[in-house]
This record gives sequence, C-alpha cells and structure tokens, in this order.
Amino acid sequence: MKFKSFIIAALCTIVQYYDYHLFGFLAARISKHFFASSDSISQLLEAYKIMLFGVLAKPVGALILGRIGDLYGRFATVIISLTGTSAASLLISITPGYEKIGILSAIILLCARMCVSGLVSSGTDGIRIYIFEKIGSKKQCLGNGIITCSTQVGSFLAALSAWFFSQDFMPYYSWRIAFMLGTVMGGLVIYIRLKYVFESDDDNKNDPEFDLYKNVNSLKLALKNWRIFIPSFLLAGCIGSTYQFIIIFFGTYSFAALKIIDHTTMQFYTSIGVFIYMSFAVIGGMAADYFGKYKISKIASIILTIITIAIGFEFSHNSINVPLYFSAIIALPFITMPALAFLKQAIPPVIRYRIFSLAHAIGSIAISAPTPFLSTYIYQTTSISWLPLSYFIATIIIMLLSINSLNKRAEASQS
Repeated sequence: MKFKSFIIAALCTIVQYYDYHLFGFLAARISKHFFASSDSISQLLEAYKIMLFGVLAKPVGALILGRIGDLYGRFATVIISLTGTSAASLLISITPGYEKIGILSAIILLCARMCVSGLVSSGTDGIRIYIFEKIGSKKQCLGNGIITCSTQVGSFLAALSAWFFSQDFMPYYSWRIAFMLGTVMGGLVIYIRLKYVFESDDDNKNDPEFDLYKNVNSLKLALKNWRIFIPSFLLAGCIGSTYQFIIIFFGTYSFAALKIIDHTTMQFYTSIGVFIYMSFAVIGGMAADYFGKYKISKIASIILTIITIAIGFEFSHNSINVPLYFSAIIALPFITMPALAFLKQAIPPVIRYRIFSLAHAIGSIAISAPTPFLSTYIYQTTSISWLPLSYFIATIIIMLLSINSLNKRAEASQS
C-alpha cells in the first residue's frame, strides 16, 4: 500500500469528520440562533432533532456512493463526498438566524445537516474499506484503529474549535467561523486529491461474480444476504451510538441538563476525551490483532459496563467523576476496533461497499443518531440523572451479541 495514498486517505477522513462532529459540539450554541424558545433544554432538543432527521439522508448516500465504490473503486467517491460536505459547512456558516428569517433558518440548517450526514458516512466508508483491504490480514484491526484515529483527529479539531469559539471573549457569531474553517480545509484536501493519483483499487472487476452483482442495488443485496446484513447494521449502529453517547452527548448532558459542571470546562474535558479515544483506537486495534479480536471485545465490554454503572452512581449524587469518564473512553475502542473488523470481514468483497455502507446508514438511523435525543428525553421525562446511561449499556450488549453472531459465521465459513 502506497504511503501517499494512506496519507491522503487520512486527510479526507479528518476533514469530513470535522464537518460531521462540529454540529454536535456546537449544538447548544446553534440551538440559540435557529430555534425560538426561552427553555435551553427545549432548544437543545430541537438541535438534536435536526441531527436525528439529518441521518435520514444516509441511506441515499449509501445507495449512490456504495454502488460507485463497488463498480469503480473505493476512492471514486471521495471528491463527491468532500465537495458536498464542504458546501454544507459553508451554508451553515452564512445562514441567518431565526430572528431574521424565521423557520426558514431551521429548514436550511436541516438541509445542510442532511447533506453532511448523507455524504460523510458513505464517503468515508470507502476509505475504511480501502484501508481494510490493502493493509494486510494480520493488521486489519490496526488499520481500523489508524483510520478511526483519523476520524478522531477530525473530531478533536472540531472539539477544540467548538471550545475556542465558545470562549466568553469571542463574539456571539464566532461559532460560524468554526464551520467556515471546515469549508476551507475541505477545499484544500480536494485540491490535494485532484493533484495526486491513487493506486488502483478496482480489484472487484477481476472477481468472477462481478458481472453477476454489478447491476444489483444495495437493497436487493441486503435482502438476499439478510443473515449478514442484520447483525451488520446492528453492529454499525451500536458502534456509532456508543461514540455519540460518550463523546457527543455526555458533555452537553453534564453541563446543559444536569448543570454539574460549567460549559467551557466540559468542552475542554471533551477535547481531552477525543484525544484519548484517538490514541487508544490504535492501541485497541493492535491489541485485537495480537490477542484476538473476539477475546479483546468480550473483556472490554465487561469492563466498560462496570465503569458505566460507577458513572451512574456519581450522577445520582449530582457529581461527575472525570477519571471514570476518561476510563470509559479508554475502554470503548477495545470493543469498536475489533467490531469494525468483524463487520467488514463478514461481507464478500464484490458487494462489500454496498452492504457495509447501507448497514452503516440504517444502523445510524435506527440506533446511533437517536442517541442524544433519546438520552436527553429519558432524563426530561423521568428527572433520573443516571437513567440515560442505561441506553449506553444496552448498546454495548447489542454490540457484543452482534460480534458473537458474525464471529460464528466466520468460524463456520472457515471450517
């Protein structure tokens, strides 16, 4: 695998995940500009609704980009996805607030978020598959860790950007500059991608079943391979959900809902948390390759569940234990990195992009995207501070069961 291709792949991932996660980190700020309400919790729920409805575009992106990726190569989709997400970030940065154009501002915000959601997941799915297929069978979990590290660099930059532009000394419109930065970075990476040519990744054309499947759309493939697709979409959804909860939702919930920590301090801790996840994605991938991905995922699931229960105990006493929060972030990639390997390994290469991307899209809609909204709603309706953590524990259990299912299928196919 050419080093140049690997670096450009990482840059594409960084920029797209900056665009994707910036909205979540700035949800509290965005909600005050685009929605009319005196209640901060209600405004925050409206912003989470935008995130929730935005993922409805993911299957559209999966159907289009998945087909292109399987027929013409994994990286054929990069320019399409980067251009769309950069344009959407620009649109968010220049759209007037509710006080100037009313409900139209929220509609434009939704359209931009749908564009980002539809293109980021499906576009970076091709990058993930490309790395998985090129890095070698003994380093596939490490490959997942490295490309996940790239997503975390993007998320880390988004968290730092949100933290910096949320400072009290910054003007009230400074959050718009954060989105404008996403547009600038996207334009630079598009230029680099057009300047350099990737090594060939259209190996599917040599597959004996290429002609058989080339005209079959993703939905028909999913129905035909439902025994693989069902655990795949559950696993993809839970991987996204656990990240949404511990990185995106947890901080905002702590300062905006529970009010047990101030906004700026929690944004800073979240930035550290993203850096921790970024680092341990690589370590978790290496451990899974060395010790066995199934063994590592089981042990990490038990540890993470215990930590989550301890965090719930702290919440019940109206406090937050930062070391416990960081410990949960450390444990999570020891589950998600091997889970990603199981997910890709279970799908035949000739249809891998279409199935993987559609599973990712539907998993996001059904499980991942509702996480911030449902978790906040659980607290709003019950006023029980620790209860949203039950959603997080449920996704850990579903993820482990899905890994077990895919692992059994892999063992059966090898015997």
